[in-house]
Amino acid sequence: MNFKAVLLGCTLLAPGMALAEDVTVQVWGSTWKSLLEPLSQRFEAETGIKVEVVTQSSSGEGLVKLQAERANPTVDVWFTTNSVAAKASKDQELFTKIPAAEVPNTAGLLPGAFNEDWVAMYYYPMGIIYDVDAVPAEPTSWEDLWKPEYAGSIIAPSMSIYQGSLLLVANELNGGAIDNVDPGFEALEKLNPNVSLYYTSDSQARQSVAQGEGSILIGQSAHFRRLKDEGLNVKMIAPKPAPMYFDVMMMVNGDNQANAAKFINFVVSEQEQQILADAEYMTPVHAGVKVPASLADIMPAEGAGIVFDDQKIAEEIADWNARFESIATR
Repeated sequence: MNFKAVLLGCTLLAPGMALAEDVTVQVWGSTWKSLLEPLSQRFEAETGIKVEVVTQSSSGEGLVKLQAERANPTVDVWFTTNSVAAKASKDQELFTKIPAAEVPNTAGLLPGAFNEDWVAMYYYPMGIIYDVDAVPAEPTSWEDLWKPEYAGSIIAPSMSIYQGSLLLVANELNGGAIDNVDPGFEALEKLNPNVSLYYTSDSQARQSVAQGEGSILIGQSAHFRRLKDEGLNVKMIAPKPAPMYFDVMMMVNGDNQANAAKFINFVVSEQEQQILADAEYMTPVHAGVKVPASLADIMPAEGAGIVFDDQKIAEEIADWNARFESIATR
């Protein structure tokens, strides 16, 4: 055997191609820096498996990338939201089922935090985050956001991020149903003058608040924590109906599934979930980990949280997005 040739071949592996003791994850850049990069260092120290990262600005963009390379996948574990996962999991050529026997730590997770298609890393509510020093008046409910004093003050999610959460909240407030979102769109028409920006990524949302483009952010708990870390005097409320989401891990149907399963199992271990809780960015999904007061204080009151129909959203989101764009671009 020509060992020089073998060595040369190894050094010429295509970028992004994982070695036998690597695992490649695709995740949002902000999530990687704050949560997964230090976790990955601990994972490598314990297992010897190095974590490579590919970043995505949104789940939708990430899915398009994975679909484009389905014949020769370079990603092993994909991070997305549970709502996007509901649609993506139907593609069993691209994704594979979670091997329960290889991910035993799922036994300690909260009900609903995993299924055969994905495993959650954490969960969080969508709510109202506001700059106490800049907001005209402190909001106490979703309905407040339609008040004229908030004209040009709101930074809101576009339809492409958080899967229509703003539409569905507006729809609930105005008597709509998942099969009839006309009341929600009518409400968004009325809200539009109060919106200064519709954001398409988490980093854009936070930067817009920090730069003073608005004093109210419709966002999630990690936005709140990072803005606090940047020194802003922000508060967060999660009034009824507060959309609840999981960020989840899916396994790509490639040749590195063993390492992918090891990584997922490590992420949901009680030890790592406790570290996640201590970081106070997201709410852990391990039943044995106590939620810190800083997170418990911004969670919805009992009965105020709502989980929307992921399958229905997946079916309708493209049409909703086209309809939303006609409002957002006025």
